[in-house]
Order: sequence, then C-alpha cells, then structure tokens
Amino acid sequence: MQRFPYITDYMNEVFAKEKTHWDFILLRPLLIVFYFFLRFISFPIKFILRRNPLGFEGYLIDFWMAFGIKYLARHDAAEVFMRHVQIEPLLYRHMLSRRDAVSEDKQKKLNGIDGEFGVENTKTIVDNNLTIGHDLLSYELVDRFDKTVFLENLEYIRSIKPENHELFSKAVLEENRKHSFQLLGATNLVILIVTVITIFGDLKTTITALNSFGSDSVLLWCMKQIYAENRQVQIDLDFFMQEVSNRGHYNSSAFFSNPSQYLYYHIVFDEVVYDILMNQPAVSKNS
Repeated sequence: MQRFPYITDYMNEVFAKEKTHWDFILLRPLLIVFYFFLRFISFPIKFILRRNPLGFEGYLIDFWMAFGIKYLARHDAAEVFMRHVQIEPLLYRHMLSRRDAVSEDKQKKLNGIDGEFGVENTKTIVDNNLTIGHDLLSYELVDRFDKTVFLENLEYIRSIKPENHELFSKAVLEENRKHSFQLLGATNLVILIVTVITIFGDLKTTITALNSFGSDSVLLWCMKQIYAENRQVQIDLDFFMQEVSNRGHYNSSAFFSNPSQYLYYHIVFDEVVYDILMNQPAVSKNS
C-alpha cells in the first residue's frame, strides 16, 4: 500500500482507501473532464454577464455543498473537510499569536480567523456562509500578518501549540453517517465543491474563492522560521513548495487551477502543518 513519507498517517490512510473505491477509478476522470469544459465555457460568460454578485451566490454554494456532505460524501471525506474547516483558522491564529495579546471574545460563527468554528449540522453551514467565509480566511491572514511582529514573537510562538480542533463541534458528521449514500471520496468531494462554486458564483465570487491560497505561502514561510533548526521538518515542508510562485492560480490564468491541488496542496498541507506543530517541539537557535 502506497504511503507518502512527508504527509500524515491519517491522510495517507484516507488516500489509500480512496484509491480502491469505484468513484475514484471511474467517476473522478469524468468529473475532471467535465470541470475542464465547464470552466472553459463559464468564465467567458461570467466575464461578460456576471462580473459581480447578486446576493444569492453564497447561499446556493453552501446549500449544494451541505447537500453533498449530507447525502453524497463518504464519512471519511466529510471528516477531512470538517477537520480542514476547523484546523485552518487555528493555524492562522497561531501564526498571529503575540506574547502581549489580549484575548478577545470569539467573533462570527464560521467566519473570521477569530470566529467560532463548531459545525453542529448542515443548517449551520448554510446559515453562516461557510464556503465564502472560509475562503476569505486566506485574505485575512495576508492582511493581518506582520513579518516584524512575527519575528519579535517567534520564541513565544515556538513555546506554544495551536488550539485543539477537537474542542469544536463536528456533530454535522452524524448527519452524514445517518443519511449519506457514501458515494464520494475526498478527491471527488473537493471537485464537487469547486464545480458548485464555478457554476453558481459570479466572476468576483468565483475568483475570490478559487484563488484563496496566498496564505499558504505565508504559512509555509512561518513554519520554515519556527523549525529553522529541525532538518527533518524542513525536508517535509519542501514538498509543499509549488512550481508556480506564490500559488498563482487565477491571478495567472482563469484556466490554470486544478481541483486536485486544493486537496493535495492546501488541505493536506494544513494537516501536515497542524500535526508538526502539535507533535514536534520547536527548538530555539539559542538552545
């Protein structure tokens, strides 16, 4: 059974199981071809007719995403997605930590880096604009991150761990367990989400959502700083350096993005970073 040494055992297990299922073998190639033509047709139309949101795009995207999680996703795929929804903001909070920071009350449900990310049911997803809110986290980190402040607090950040994502509710997974036909694995669930965004989003919403990866380069830089003295961690992190600088995506071309990259280079990357921070103590250069 194939294993990749630079990603977590949890994600290796998810991928290994997925490759044995019919949807990965038969459905995935069809969905990728469909998405290629969808993107080729839809973006010129959006550019001419739907450049800005009308107000209902977020609701439709979240409705169909919630439908997919409740009725179509296999349980392990839904779990991967829920973990990502909760782990990503915790990583960003960690990188923004300051020794003298004053704790604030949690902000909006499922929105903002400092928000509350419990997902009790699929209604919570639809009511709180989860998809667009999640994608905006990337832009928020880039806006709030200050290199000087980070380096001034580097030793403090090395001394602490991110919050535990298990403290957030994942009760929505019970809906999946009870109602899902268990059809789609993690890869196809990601393709479904990207397809839904492409179909229902206007040009601005779609590009905002599908280009929300600038934070990954910031997160990678932070990890390189935190674990500067750990050669093994540096080796693992090198496998998440992209051939396209700074996650070009739609900033470079509306036809460049590959849905599989969202899973392998974004969701998996966050899992790897979270696992490292939780389980491998960082060593100061002065130690």
